[in-house]
Amino acid sequence: MSEDISNTIKDKIEKAKALAITLGVIVGRVARSIPNKVDEENYITNVIIDATTYYKYPFLGKVGVLLGAVDIKSLYFVLLRVVGYERSDVSSLLFSDSPIISSNDTGEEEPGSLISNVVVKCEMLTKVNVLESTEPEAADIVIEPQSPVIIPQPEIIERSLDTNRGLLKLGYLDNQSSQVKVAISLDDLNYHMLLLGTTGAGKTSFVKDLIAGIYKAADDTRALIFDATGDYYHIFLPPDKTNKTVKQSVSMFESLYSRMTGIDLGIIYPVTKRWLKKYTNGKKDLLSITTAYYKLYVEPIVRYLERKGYTFYVSVDKGKIVISNSEWKAETEIYPFYFRFKEARSILPRLNPYFSEQATQFLKILMKREGRKYESLSDLIEGFEKEDLEHISIHKSTKENILRGLYLLKETGLFDVGAERVPLSIILSNSSKKILVFDLYNSEIDDFSQKILTYYMLDKIFDVREKQMKSGLLKDRIILIVDEAHKFFPSVKGGEEDANYVRRVAGKIAMMMRLGRRRKIGFIFSTHNPADLSDIIVQLANTKVIFRIKAEVAEAMGLSRSEAKTLSWEKNGVAYLISPWLREGKVKIKVPVPPPLGHYDLSKAT
Repeated sequence: MSEDISNTIKDKIEKAKALAITLGVIVGRVARSIPNKVDEENYITNVIIDATTYYKYPFLGKVGVLLGAVDIKSLYFVLLRVVGYERSDVSSLLFSDSPIISSNDTGEEEPGSLISNVVVKCEMLTKVNVLESTEPEAADIVIEPQSPVIIPQPEIIERSLDTNRGLLKLGYLDNQSSQVKVAISLDDLNYHMLLLGTTGAGKTSFVKDLIAGIYKAADDTRALIFDATGDYYHIFLPPDKTNKTVKQSVSMFESLYSRMTGIDLGIIYPVTKRWLKKYTNGKKDLLSITTAYYKLYVEPIVRYLERKGYTFYVSVDKGKIVISNSEWKAETEIYPFYFRFKEARSILPRLNPYFSEQATQFLKILMKREGRKYESLSDLIEGFEKEDLEHISIHKSTKENILRGLYLLKETGLFDVGAERVPLSIILSNSSKKILVFDLYNSEIDDFSQKILTYYMLDKIFDVREKQMKSGLLKDRIILIVDEAHKFFPSVKGGEEDANYVRRVAGKIAMMMRLGRRRKIGFIFSTHNPADLSDIIVQLANTKVIFRIKAEVAEAMGLSRSEAKTLSWEKNGVAYLISPWLREGKVKIKVPVPPPLGHYDLSKAT
């Protein structure tokens, strides 16, 4: 019997070694003399690595390194994460541990005494029966002593952690190989994403990576970016590859997808009478608006790139800007936008989120009365000011709230501009552009106008998607991207009108996030601190990406204390991805920074 079991074990040892060679590079063995523990508290395996191997690989010695073992008994591949090391000088075996009497602690260096084995403490993550191609399972086995330990190939790590699980590729696992792809399903975006990180940590670059990924990978997904920071309207321009860092980052993106050779973009641009008077001499035709837009906002960056050695063919036509050279071609369509009072009349009571609930209801009643025909916003304000409203028992403060809100809408200058335009509903439902930018930055409008436009756009998108769903025409997915999201969806509550705004917007965003899934609406929010953001967004965003940030913030988002502390020191472009669809729930990733699209410091592009 003993001979039979001995032969069986010998056979399994040979098979385990052969299997290990196909899955990676053997670097050690599971320890013989140190017990491996599997119980309710421990999933620890001790690995012995010789000094030659330890010095060969620079990453050995770091916590978090991923290794793998092929268990002799089951022939399962078990993914391991290094959680600690034990490293001793050989002389410590001959002398007491006390530094007072130990040999040569203060004398000459002895290289030979460092030629000793290293004990690597590993936690077991998942196990895979690679011989039968089964799905990963929890690593709930004790690994046999002498089992071969390897540096796994990227593919087996991806399989074990299920990191490469969809078309939207985010980057690479931040581990020793740097080739383990991390990707999510586009369906995950229906459950919303929140990006957190301090200024300069890589949030905006990552958003542009996502935009490029959506453009490359998804035929059934469009993105609409709310650009209040001026970081997105120029993404149709090429990345500046004369910069070494940009070139390396673009190469990283290309290894995830393929080469970016251009992008078709649509820009929804709010125009006012003041803007037309200032930049087009009052002309309202689409060619004049497009020409002014190019000269004001695009041409300075084109000139900046030309000074860096690029050459471009540029064409500006009615509603279109085409920029191309031998490596890049992009077409941008400009969609001027403003409110027509007759079209906005029905939604006017809910257009201004600063209206109180009572003000909204009374305004609805007043605008529906027979015999009252208001042809413009000014006409409505004038009629409302003159009218005696005592018979409907409207409170003075409510009337003041309505008047103040109407005046604010009028002062935006966004009503009845008269410029040539395409209706927003057509842009949202029939535009061939996969990527749309709502340019709130360049139109020289104030913060209030930006909030009004954002609130209106959300309302319009939901309305269009609702109609498409009911008519059976809902086919594609739309992803709404909001950078600096705390600006539009704040948590801070100030005075009464601020409280009205916070309640209205929180209600709107909660409704869209909860009901948007059936309507294929997903959100990507980006902010520097979740404390500044509406709580409902933090709660309903199932996927979170956390870049360098204060340790206490990262810890509150689900990282351990050590993970949060390490992250607070990380370089740009390194983040934790937290998602319920990941095997482990969270992984540390590296993303392409800067992105493969236009990404410029505009203060230098003049």
